[in-house]
This record gives sequence, structure tokens and C-alpha cells, in this order.
Amino acid sequence: MEQTTTSSIRVTGLLGLVALLIPMSAPAESLSVAVPDSPAGLAFARYIASIQERDPFADSGPVGVEIDASLPGLYKEARLLAVRETGESERSEYRVLQIEGDAIVAQEVIARYFLMQEQLEELPLSSITIAPENYKFRYRGEVGTGSALAYVYQITPRKKRDGLIQGQIWIDSVTGAATLQAGRFVKTPPLLPGKIDFVRNTELLGENRCIRITHVTIETPRAGRGQLTITEMPLTGPVEEPQRESLPLARQ
Repeated sequence: MEQTTTSSIRVTGLLGLVALLIPMSAPAESLSVAVPDSPAGLAFARYIASIQERDPFADSGPVGVEIDASLPGLYKEARLLAVRETGESERSEYRVLQIEGDAIVAQEVIARYFLMQEQLEELPLSSITIAPENYKFRYRGEVGTGSALAYVYQITPRKKRDGLIQGQIWIDSVTGAATLQAGRFVKTPPLLPGKIDFVRNTELLGENRCIRITHVTIETPRAGRGQLTITEMPLTGPVEEPQRESLPLARQ
């Protein structure tokens, strides 16, 4: 059965996740922490300073969210459109505008992903920020990202805690912004006992506008491997709800 759905879901912004080896231009023997006054060290310092700045995906008002989900083993797909805002409780709230596709994907992948995000939002932000107090950083080299240059750091949690990942972060050579994060949760929520991997890319579009795309792979207990692509963009105007038929989102 199909119907139009509008609802609010309390969730966090994303945390990102995959243990991923990425080609770099630096030789293997140069695996050392960047010297503070080196270009990589200066970019890293800018990154640390940027952690304290306003997050355009959390503090700038409503954010448009599109989620494309699938169960590759079953050849099934679903898609969700929503607007995320921060509620009075200072937690993220999703206003679902539309969801269409296969109901099994909605239940086993999208709904389970939202519930996982709720659990992550319960954690103190200071305990999961990718910063020296939570992670060890090891300089791995540099990599070209289109016309720009980024410095790659391996990140390892100082402790095996909820919400932390093992992986890499790419830091823009000029701005110090984190343009890519990739890793795997070192601990998984009880809801998702299997491995959770992700790659998150953030791109500046100009005029202080940016877009963030996150690819997540999860293991579902009943339907096998699920994949999600989450696209986020801060909104500047009113959002009209589409008048289209769609499947209801079933939550567990």
C-alpha cells in the first residue's frame, strides 16, 4: 500500500564511518606526525581551530536530507526526502516529506539507520569529536582532490568507546576543513551488531554553501547487507512538501 507520509523523527546528525586504504603521494617511510610549522602542520592547526566554529550541518537552520537506501542481496531500493532541524530539546528532528520504494528497505535499512542515529545523539559531543583528546593522529601524506590538495591523517581512538571510528581524515591544505572522513565504528550499537562502515565527503559550493554526501554500509539481522547514501545541504528558503504517493516509513 502506498500513501504520503509527513512525520517528525528525533535523530542526530551523522557520524561517519570505513576502514579504508586510500592511495597517497607520500612514500610509506614518511609515516610520521606532521611538523607543526610544515604546510600539513599548519593545515592541521586550522582544522583544530575549525572544530570550535559553527557547523553548517548542525547550527545553520534547516537542512535538506535525501537518503537513497538499498538491500543489494534482495535487489530492493527505497528513497526518503526530509528536512532536519534542531528542536527545543536541542536534538535533531526530521520532518519526513516523502518516502517511496520498497517497504522492506524502509524498515530494515532506513528506519534502523535513524534509530542508530538516535543512540549516537545520546553521546556527549565532546566525547566523539575527531580531536586530539579523543584520537591519535598520524600524518600519512598528501592527495589531490580535483584542483585542491588535502593532507591525510590516520585516526585511531585513544579508547575503544561508543561513537568513535578507526580510519582516516582528509584536511584541506588551505582552509583546514575536513573534506573527507572514512572509517569503521570500533564499537557498534546493540541495534546493529555487525560492522558499520562509512565514507563522508564535504564539498564547498561557493557563497558559504556546502553539500555533504555520506555512504554507509550496515549489516541488518534479517535482510543482510544494507547500503545508504545520505545527501545533506543547508536550506535557505521555505520547503514545500511534494504531492506524490509514497510508502510509509515503518520504525522498529
